[in-house]
Amino acid sequence: MKKLAIGLLDFGIRHQSVNSLLRINDLLDYASQADRLGFSRLWLSEHHIPSAVQAWSSPTILLPLLAGMTSRIRVGVAGILLGIHQPYHVAGEYKMLNNLFPNRIDLGLANGGVMPTVAELATGIAGLNMPESFAQNLAKLFFCLNEEEELLKLGTVLPPYKGSVPPTWALSTNMGKSLHRALDHNMNLARSIFHKGADREFHKDTLLDFKEEFYARHQRYPQTTLVIAGAVHRSTAKAYAAAAPIETGYDYNIVGTPTQFHETLLQYQHDYGFDEIIIQNVALKPKDRALALDLWSDVFDLKHSTAVPTANTMA
Repeated sequence: MKKLAIGLLDFGIRHQSVNSLLRINDLLDYASQADRLGFSRLWLSEHHIPSAVQAWSSPTILLPLLAGMTSRIRVGVAGILLGIHQPYHVAGEYKMLNNLFPNRIDLGLANGGVMPTVAELATGIAGLNMPESFAQNLAKLFFCLNEEEELLKLGTVLPPYKGSVPPTWALSTNMGKSLHRALDHNMNLARSIFHKGADREFHKDTLLDFKEEFYARHQRYPQTTLVIAGAVHRSTAKAYAAAAPIETGYDYNIVGTPTQFHETLLQYQHDYGFDEIIIQNVALKPKDRALALDLWSDVFDLKHSTAVPTANTMA
């Protein structure tokens, strides 16, 4: 069994007393600490919600800040709601970022929904069919990322010309359509088991078959990561006290001590077959969040880890 790499997912959720800009300040501190302590990735989610203390909606603008103030951790979005974004612009922005910060940018693509009013404001289209828009934009995105010579014939270039494109990730809560999407488009796979309604069956054999078919098609093995949510502290009682109330639509996979996390995540690695796990830290206060990073880094020996994944430059 490979040594387990540990990454982080951040929704921007903090204590209600922390305003939106202070949440960004805390995120920057959090990223620097995670970089020092050996975490593999820091992914930011895209959400469009009516909250006066929401730190960000689309996090792309934050990625150069995070990458610029860190030196080794991969940073990315998990995932961009492609149905409401122009794929030409997404491809150009993430290709540029991937060449400014080589092997440190991840582009996760989510087939999620937003309120109809948000979709109309973002696209100018009333009654947008989000799944249909996602499918169309996905095809356009990969055309822009992979067909550089065809773009040139059409009269445009996404700089830098001949530059590397970022690794892309198919995000899902089940092992169905996301596998076909990943296979068809040469995408890595991230599977969440903390969303309500997520399929929590192991499907380890399905994952192994997927990896072999992926290799046969693309001559590389995909990176795969399991995404969970939880809180850690020096005692289980303190972990529960630090955790945010469970949000509608989410479950917490584990709330407890470092030892409990170590045992549970190694069991997840064995049962699900993933070599990397991404944790959404649901502690609310910055001091509890910072302590969590120290505790996870120590129990998984991340500062001495050789498990940090490297990106494949193919989209």
